[in-house]
Amino acid sequence: MMKRAFTLIELLVVIAIIAILAAILFPVFSQAKEAAKQSTCLNHQRQIGIATTMYAGNHDDLYPAWAALTPPINGGNTNFMPPDMQIKPYVADDKIWRCPSDRGERQAVNSVPWWDGNYRLKAIPRSYSYVGHINTVASAGDWDVNTGVYKWVGPGDWDMSGRSTSEFEAPAETIAWVEQWATGVPDNYVGGIWGSGFINCDTAKLAGRKLPPAGPGDQGPPGCGGAYNGKPTPGHKKMGNYIYVDGHAKIQTWGAIRKNDFYQFKVNKPNDVVTP
Repeated sequence: MMKRAFTLIELLVVIAIIAILAAILFPVFSQAKEAAKQSTCLNHQRQIGIATTMYAGNHDDLYPAWAALTPPINGGNTNFMPPDMQIKPYVADDKIWRCPSDRGERQAVNSVPWWDGNYRLKAIPRSYSYVGHINTVASAGDWDVNTGVYKWVGPGDWDMSGRSTSEFEAPAETIAWVEQWATGVPDNYVGGIWGSGFINCDTAKLAGRKLPPAGPGDQGPPGCGGAYNGKPTPGHKKMGNYIYVDGHAKIQTWGAIRKNDFYQFKVNKPNDVVTP
């Protein structure tokens, strides 16, 4: 008995069904893949948060500075030791500094000031930056001394220190590290000082901010207009991961971060409410 062959119409119907299924399933697979990357990124940040608190526990309850002044090693070319190198003894693997969603599009490897010269050859992209003073409305558009896990303590640009753990009014509500891999950060590498600090108008680089602005909440404080013309970090479904002073990490929307004049970056929580 001869087997009946598929007709052209039947083949076309099968192909159409496969195409429909692919159109439905591919976005699902893509979303699942991105969710896995976001989860891995968050796990990396939890490890960094724990390492930061361990550092403070072993250094008289002081968090790392942004750029600790100490002689370079392994042929490095700067005395500024970035925060990732300060907490390195508490980090098991350098790979945790890169978010899987960060495609690592970097430049200027040879011009980066490296504290540890060995990291010039490794060229490991760093997706996270350590929080210092940022510009706010409360500071009239200048950098706000009530923000930052490290602070300037004198007139010099590099005269700084890490804050004491006792300075924070609400450690679980105060951000210590941010996810930052916007296109405007082309030189953020593990072991290099550039891009390791999150300061001034760097809030423009946080994930979820709409460009062009959809409203006042997408605009920066006074003095940050130019910075807010740049593209923000893509993030995860337009959200970013953040590490808090107490060591925990969680994903946040831009609205939650921008709310009340960057409230979550403030060391002592003000009673005044600012919009946005």
